[in-house]
Amino acid sequence: MKNSVYKDALLVSGIVFLLGIIEFIAFTAFLSLRSDIIVGTLYGCTFACANFFYLAYSVQKSVNRSEKRAQMHMAGSYNVRLLLTAAMVIVAARFKAIHFWAAIIPLLFPRLAVHLINLFNFISSHKNKGSWNYPYGSYWF
Repeated sequence: MKNSVYKDALLVSGIVFLLGIIEFIAFTAFLSLRSDIIVGTLYGCTFACANFFYLAYSVQKSVNRSEKRAQMHMAGSYNVRLLLTAAMVIVAARFKAIHFWAAIIPLLFPRLAVHLINLFNFISSHKNKGSWNYPYGSYWF
């Protein structure tokens, strides 16, 4: 894997685990401090990060192939990731040691992390250019 792809995937993984901490705090506040919530959050965040790393790896491998072979490789990668996600959901549903929702919600975190990274990049690029007029002063961003 190229270094920049690895760094981006590592950044997304870090944000996923930060969001997992926020999720754990919210679950603990509304429910109680339970071991199944801890296990579910760690299980979900770890799987979400591994799934994202596998996506990044598959995209990196597809770049060096012809268009037809790259499409076939990405379709196969998508199917594998989908089957692994289905297996993860089944495991989360079957085991009482894993809180189901604490494990499922982190599957949405990589997409949210990518959107947050893009938002912060957009804000910092416009802030540095000076082309963004702040309606209430510069303390908003």
